[in-house]
Amino acid sequence: MRTFFLRTIFINSIALLATCGIAGVASAQSSTRTLRIVCYNIQDDTDGNTTPTCGLIVPYEGSGGTFGTDCTGTAINGGVLEGIGEEIIHGDPAQPIDVLALEETTSNPTTVQPIVNALNGFYTMYNYLYATPAGYAMSPYQATEEGNSPTSGNGPNALVYNTNTLQLLASVGIATPTGSGNGMYRQCVRYEFAPAGVTPATNNEFYVYVSHYKADSGQTYDQERWGEAKIIRNDESINVPANVGVLYVGDYNPDDNSIEPGYQTICSNTAPDGIHQGWGIDPLNTNAATNINWSVSTSNTNILFMLSEEGYKLRYRDDLQIMTSNVYYQVGLGLHYVSGTYHSFGNNAQTPWGDSVNLSGNTALNDLDPVKTNATGLNAAAVLEDLTGASDHLPIVADYTIPVPSPFITSLNLAGTNLVLTVANGITNDLYVLYMSPSLAVPLPSWTAVASNTATNGIFTFNATNAVAPAVPQSFYFLKGN
Repeated sequence: MRTFFLRTIFINSIALLATCGIAGVASAQSSTRTLRIVCYNIQDDTDGNTTPTCGLIVPYEGSGGTFGTDCTGTAINGGVLEGIGEEIIHGDPAQPIDVLALEETTSNPTTVQPIVNALNGFYTMYNYLYATPAGYAMSPYQATEEGNSPTSGNGPNALVYNTNTLQLLASVGIATPTGSGNGMYRQCVRYEFAPAGVTPATNNEFYVYVSHYKADSGQTYDQERWGEAKIIRNDESINVPANVGVLYVGDYNPDDNSIEPGYQTICSNTAPDGIHQGWGIDPLNTNAATNINWSVSTSNTNILFMLSEEGYKLRYRDDLQIMTSNVYYQVGLGLHYVSGTYHSFGNNAQTPWGDSVNLSGNTALNDLDPVKTNATGLNAAAVLEDLTGASDHLPIVADYTIPVPSPFITSLNLAGTNLVLTVANGITNDLYVLYMSPSLAVPLPSWTAVASNTATNGIFTFNATNAVAPAVPQSFYFLKGN
């Protein structure tokens, strides 16, 4: 939500308005849009499963750790993905997913399109609960995998995004996966985004690399993961403008923990080709310490909080969202991380090592928005159960902000008792509402909506009928954009 204030002063007569002028006609506050970004290994390429498993987009009613696609209920009932959209994260309001980076799909038509259809069906029913409605599409790019065989955990990466908040500018497979030849088994894809409804520029674009590194421990597999990490960092240094925000997300499979050269390469301030850009920051290990063991039994809550696999037997940290330093430290313009929002969905370190997230007493999802859950029927216990059937991984969720234009008033005129405003620099196709109050002491939710309009090419007009009462000494107005 974006709010812009202006103040008008009326003293007894309309004629005095022209004499006194209007205070704050062109006043507008800087504006950002919050994005909820998720990476999720959905395990839709194993055990004969090719379509979304029960719990992902529909309810799960099995025994945690068993996966299938013979589900009861429909997408209107929701699952993990819809639950993510109902979480209040570290004070950040609940909102639908904006970017969903996927690993272990079978193909776009078989696995990803049903996810898009389900999300669109759910939010067609429940968009009224949100300030900004959701509408989804997938990247048209079909990623590949080594051997062209998307089975046994080797399925391609993919991406779904909210078209009402973002425009997808490009999807590029950055290398041909040759397995042990270059270390890449599933093609890493570079996605380029800008906010929907605005002209893309270096201050509002960002990039997301979606990858799924080779699993298993030992020097051979460490070297293969290192090979993929070097490909990604060198691609970023060559193909991404300096100082643009970048996310390196996916299933890292760091089976030999934080000392692994692949993980350390992503977190280095210098790409392997020597170019100083693309420095990755792990929000849960900001100095890239090499002595963290994510793979042994522990009661250390700092480590437990990091774990993302398996939801029914939590033991490993496989899934990460690493972000460039300008994103994490909120330097300059562009994509900025919202501090404190990074987490494994369903895990707040209360689940003991080796146990299931759906154990009684897990309060990780007590932050679901009750207004949303009361309407949709989702609840913490149901979503925690869904997590144990949707995949053997937990999704990694974090919120970010991106700058969007700040509309400003170019003219304000009276037509009788009607107030006519012309606004420029709006976001194309965004709905704006003009609210009025006789006093700033009135809480914003109680202000009266007097006009609304949708920005067309950034310019739009409000005609607030009967918004001016000459006997009222002053009125206050604000614009609210989605």
